[in-house]
Amino acid sequence: MPITIDLPPAMIQEAQAFAESQHISLGNFISDVLDAEFARRRKAKAVLAKLDAITERVGARLTGEPYKFNRADAYPEGEY
Repeated sequence: MPITIDLPPAMIQEAQAFAESQHISLGNFISDVLDAEFARRRKAKAVLAKLDAITERVGARLTGEPYKFNRADAYPEGEY
């Protein structure tokens, strides 16, 4: 499906030069870049889902008030 992309001329020239240096068409280059970006996003989504699952599993064991740092507890009066 043909589409039109509005880019600055300098960017088009650089993209065309890069595509030519890789012996691919500009369309294939753009397709490859989009494929790589979509793959990166899928991987990031999977990693975040795994992190969420770990957080849910570990978080269920935590009870009580969350820890809150208090400088006075770290440096009792008179010691320093």
